[in-house]
Amino acid sequence: MSESITPEQEPVLLKLRFDKPRRQWMDAVLLGLVVFGAILRLWQYLANTSLWMDEIFLTTSILHRSLRQLLTLPLDYGQVAPTGFLLVEKLLTASMGPSDAVLKFYPFLCSLAGLVAFAWVVRRLLNGIAAPVALALFATAPSLVAFATQVKQYSSDVAIAVILLVVATSLVTKEVSLKHSLVAGAIGAVAVWFSQPAILVVGGLGVSLILISYYQRSEFVGRRMFALAPALGLWGISALAATVISLLSMSPHTREFMHDYWQEGFMPTPPWRAVEARWPWRELQGIIGRGDLASLGYPFSRYYGLLIVLGFLALWRHLGARATLFLMPVVAALSAAVIHQYPFSNRLILFLVPSFIVALAASVDWLYQWAVSWSKYLGWFLCVALVGPVVYPVVAHPPPYRIEDMKPVMSHLEANWRPGDGVYVFHGADPAFRFYSADYRFRDSDYVLGRCHHGVNLGYRLELDAFRGRPRVWLVLTHALPFYHERDDILSYLDTIGVRRDYFAEQSRASGSLPAEVILYDLSDPGRLESATATSIPLIGPTSVEARYVCEGDPPVIVPPRHN
Repeated sequence: MSESITPEQEPVLLKLRFDKPRRQWMDAVLLGLVVFGAILRLWQYLANTSLWMDEIFLTTSILHRSLRQLLTLPLDYGQVAPTGFLLVEKLLTASMGPSDAVLKFYPFLCSLAGLVAFAWVVRRLLNGIAAPVALALFATAPSLVAFATQVKQYSSDVAIAVILLVVATSLVTKEVSLKHSLVAGAIGAVAVWFSQPAILVVGGLGVSLILISYYQRSEFVGRRMFALAPALGLWGISALAATVISLLSMSPHTREFMHDYWQEGFMPTPPWRAVEARWPWRELQGIIGRGDLASLGYPFSRYYGLLIVLGFLALWRHLGARATLFLMPVVAALSAAVIHQYPFSNRLILFLVPSFIVALAASVDWLYQWAVSWSKYLGWFLCVALVGPVVYPVVAHPPPYRIEDMKPVMSHLEANWRPGDGVYVFHGADPAFRFYSADYRFRDSDYVLGRCHHGVNLGYRLELDAFRGRPRVWLVLTHALPFYHERDDILSYLDTIGVRRDYFAEQSRASGSLPAEVILYDLSDPGRLESATATSIPLIGPTSVEARYVCEGDPPVIVPPRHN
């Protein structure tokens, strides 16, 4: 499409890219994909999975603080969340109760809103098979489905990024009046208070709108820039205010912790180390491939990463300067990572997944069109070969996606626990166990909370020595980090001095997460007890702390029950 068309002509030409029968067929396909994506998200929501550690840490502040304290003081346990997200969660739980369903309702609604908004964007801007391919990938992305019911801001980050893209698209494809510009500006100004990366999104989209205006015919540049000024001004002022408030709301300790935790997401210094570390290519592969909770789970992540890069070129070829609507938020995020202000890594860049998916779909369409010029069958074969592997993860592992799901474990423990049984709760299971303890009728006196001994696994064995000689001792485990081999060193000791009588586990079904387990031991056999001591069995884990988390000697994490 020529860049010399007028703003008045542009919407009409966009609508005429398909003839009416094909457009109706395309709309039916897109509607079907929206419905399918909504079903996957509803399936996840109705599964009623447990909140896991990070969610519980954030929820503790939401439930046990006043609204003023929640919005003005640093959050507990080093958590960070946007003001709008906290406000909505507090209002919902205060009016409807602190159930998991209520806590997850806002992220769930955001996920549905993001799905519908994404369908609008791809229908408006993409041609050929790119629109249904992009929506299929978005609707079935396991990480987007999983985060749809997590009590964290990542689902709303994605939804707000797509909604802002809708707003920016309307500013490109319509004649912009003062009212339209003010409404668009107000939406962006509010959005940055509900999503921290929305600050990057409005910055990137603002630059994109300026570039698109520049590429219009010269007589329209001044008029379009004047019309966009209210929107861009409101975005800039609100983004600046939200950034300042966000920085002031974090304690220096939290800021230092977050910078250290996400260090790999920042560009290494000096700059030539970025080449050695393959930054940010490594981070792009991480969000595309298998690994962490936010990963899309695509196989052959290296090749799909190349297709995404090529896809941005394909978008420029078909959309011209309008392709920057998808590209500039990515550039803004990378720029923030270069100056060490926002990490380009993992779930913190989940809001960029819509742009990556659109680029991948554009690349698939480009290759499809090339193959069709040779043979229609070759084109469809290539399309299936490229799309099939990235849709396969949701087929092989459909919802619900569980992350350290403690509720089934506690239900099993409640059904089989007897008065007088010993219960040792591993420190990684402590937050979830305490959070749900009242729901399963466990009192503080019914269990012992383990301390954190990262790098000194002997500490766990010494704590368990208090149960030697008892015929029924339950061990509750989750979030035992593989690096420290804590689970291995605990079980090697208990399996030597005792006998397993019962075992139950709820496997996690999200990339990178760990199962929740409960094991019943009989530690009353004198012969087994005499065969070993806590120090006589070699430790598998490290004997010194080499990772980021040092907790020995720190006060234990105290998470109050959900219901006081």
